[in-house]
Amino acid sequence: MSNKENEENELFENILGFEFKNYEGVLPLINTPIELIQGTQFISMPIAVHFIEQYACQKKFAIIKYKNETFQDGTCRKRVFKCDMGGRYNEKLSRPTLGKQKNKGTKKNGCIWQINVTRGKNSPISTITSFINEHNHELFNETIVFAIAYKRFSQEIMEQIEFYVTHGHCDATMIRNLLKPKYPDRVFLPGDLGNAIQKIKREKGLNLVID
Repeated sequence: MSNKENEENELFENILGFEFKNYEGVLPLINTPIELIQGTQFISMPIAVHFIEQYACQKKFAIIKYKNETFQDGTCRKRVFKCDMGGRYNEKLSRPTLGKQKNKGTKKNGCIWQINVTRGKNSPISTITSFINEHNHELFNETIVFAIAYKRFSQEIMEQIEFYVTHGHCDATMIRNLLKPKYPDRVFLPGDLGNAIQKIKREKGLNLVID
C-alpha cells in the first residue's frame, strides 16, 4: 500500500461508510449497532442516506426523505430526514352514520425526530449538522413492516420483478423467494408484491392472474 493510500485511510478511518467507498450495487444490511450524533460524518451523501435508513430500522421506526437541496450542478447539498409520524394530526369528519359522526384522521402526530445532513461543494464528505433525537410515540417492530416509506420498491427491485414476470413466468411466491436473499433488510408483503406484479403485467399486456 502506498503512502498516499495510508494517509487516505488514516484520514477517513473515523468517517462512516469508508469501507463502502468503491462499493458497487445495493449496499448491504448493516448488522452492527449504528450510533449517530450531531457532527457524525459519512464518506458520501448516498452512504449517509443508507446509514440513516439502517439506523431507523435498528431503532424500529420509519423515516421519510423530507427535503433534498442541490447545488447548481445538480449534486446533492443537503438532505433532511423526518420520522414518518411527523407532521400534524388532521381530524376529518365522515358522513353521519345512524346519527353519529365518525372521526377520521391521518397517521401523523407531530413527531419532531429529524436529521439534517449537508456537504460542502468541493467534498463528498457529508455531515449531520442537526439532530433532534426525540419521538413522541412508542416504537414497535410492526412500524417498519407497515410504514408507507418502506412499501415502495426501488427501481432496481422493480426491474428484477419485471424480469421474473416477463421472462421467468414466476408467481408472487417464487419472486418473493428470489428477492429476499438479495434484499434481506426489505419486507416483501404479499399485497405490495402483488400490486407490483399487477402493474407490470398491465403495462406489458400480460395475463393479470396472480398465483
